[in-house]
Amino acid sequence: MNKHDPLLKIRFDGTAVGPGRISVSHLLRFLDGFNKVLQRTARVLLGEASSVREGPAPQEIREEVELDLVQLTHGSPATIIGLDRSKKNQSLPGMDFGFEILEKALGGLEVVGSEKANGALPPGYDRGVLKAWRTTGAMLGKGIDTIQFTLNNRIDPLQATFTLPHLTQIQERILGPKINIRTIEGRLLMADFKEDATRCRIHPPIGEPVSCLFDEEQKEEVLANILQHVRITGEAVEDPVSEKIKNIKIQDIECLDDILGKPARVSKSIVAITESFWKSKTVEELAFIQNVQPMEDIRVLFGTWPGEENDGFEETIEHLRHENTNKGSKQ
Repeated sequence: MNKHDPLLKIRFDGTAVGPGRISVSHLLRFLDGFNKVLQRTARVLLGEASSVREGPAPQEIREEVELDLVQLTHGSPATIIGLDRSKKNQSLPGMDFGFEILEKALGGLEVVGSEKANGALPPGYDRGVLKAWRTTGAMLGKGIDTIQFTLNNRIDPLQATFTLPHLTQIQERILGPKINIRTIEGRLLMADFKEDATRCRIHPPIGEPVSCLFDEEQKEEVLANILQHVRITGEAVEDPVSEKIKNIKIQDIECLDDILGKPARVSKSIVAITESFWKSKTVEELAFIQNVQPMEDIRVLFGTWPGEENDGFEETIEHLRHENTNKGSKQ
């Protein structure tokens, strides 16, 4: 370990980077995703049932994983960034929780990204951590071919590689077994967070909106993606006659909007819609909305249809038909 090296060096290779240059949008999304990886890994190591929780992470977790960008340099022709601990942890050697988080997060990356890795997740991992890694690797295949991590907290540095095949395998793990799995892209425009009926609506660019069901642990993700362009994947229930999708039980939500182009977040009070949205209105309610008043005198309908018996209607139509025929023959 070189004492002059930062704690964590990350190297980006690909056509989207130059010597010491990287897109701000790529870097911001990467850092946002990697920060979530570390925070969620910490939650799993602390024994929490799910690493995805509403609101910010507890202060003690944020302090343990907080990193500063201390270096931006280049390889040949890669871009390399250096990250260092923001907090000088006073833990005893070998008992630093922040180091354990980094080691478990990076050490498990090769396991979950391996084609043969179809068993239990490594220590410090759950589906929430996998989803954070997916966000971190969103640039892979988009001008970035390889992301190389080097953790310099020991004599022998820990190295981990993140490539597009790793990202594909992580996505497979997130989705789990495939049973009538369907994928739909569109805007997430409506959501209902009632305890007995958590559901939302996806509006594709073409076709009818699709009703989606989600679990309690997915509320945070649904809320975070309101108004976003998303990709929903889950088990579909179809109508046996029309074969149209009745609803989808969400297994995964992936935001497709760029991190710099996201619409403003919407408060829960606006997002949580009333039960009336999901129910058809009665005839009386529709009449009230459209200001349709009861008919006071039915005699106003008299003489409107079918009209007088000999009102000349048929003769007029016959005349028009012959007139059009004669014009066509003269041409």
